[in-house]
Order: sequence, then C-alpha cells, then structure tokens
Amino acid sequence: MNRYITVEIESDILKYLGEWKTGKYGKKLTWGIISKSFGYSRQALSGNKVIKEAYNDVITTLKDTTSEIDILADIAKENKKLKKEITDANALIHEYEQKYIRWQENAMAKGISVEALNKPIDPTIKEQLRKRTQEN
Repeated sequence: MNRYITVEIESDILKYLGEWKTGKYGKKLTWGIISKSFGYSRQALSGNKVIKEAYNDVITTLKDTTSEIDILADIAKENKKLKKEITDANALIHEYEQKYIRWQENAMAKGISVEALNKPIDPTIKEQLRKRTQEN
C-alpha cells in the first residue's frame, strides 16, 4: 500500500463517501470506518483537504436527514399511544355508564324519579347577584 493518498485512492474514497451520503451504509460515519476500509490513518485522511470537506459534508447530510424508517417508527409509536388512549377513554366511559345506571336504580328504589334527579339546580346567591348586576 502506498504511504501517501494518491489521486486514484482519493477518488475511491470520495466515491465511498458519496455512497455514505445517500444513507446506503447507515447514519453513523466515523474516521475509523474510512480508515479500516482504505488502510490509511485517521490523521492522513483528515489531513487531505478534499476528503475532509467531503467527510464533513456527509456528516452534515446524515445529521440533517431523517430516514423514512425513522419517520415510520415515530408514526407507529404515536399510533400505539393513541390506541391506548382510546382504549382507556372507552373503559372510563363504560365505567361512567355503569355508575349512572346504578345511581338511577338506587334513586328509584328510594322513591326518587329520574325527572327529579334531572331537575336543574337553583342558582346560588352569588349567581343571582351577578345576574342582577349584569342586567342593570
């Protein structure tokens, strides 16, 4: 292996970095990965201005892009959370329905009609005073 990075090796490394930029190999690129792939040290690779600029460009692109898999995973997680909320809400509604039926039966057993239970509550003294002051 050559001790120095030649133009041909540089173009191979740039091509490799271009493939990384598309997300073909994942989202985590390090100098160590490039070093293992081409047999040059991190210092030699980062010392080459063209390779360093391409590397930084790839890193920026990988950080900025969110893959479709990540988006779908987030949607699936949100969907699961919403389904749980719906299940919990339906259980609470069922609980309140059962409580209403129980109260209705107990009231009828005590001789209180449903109409009497549904009768509106008389306004409090404060509410009556507010209403009078608003009318004046």
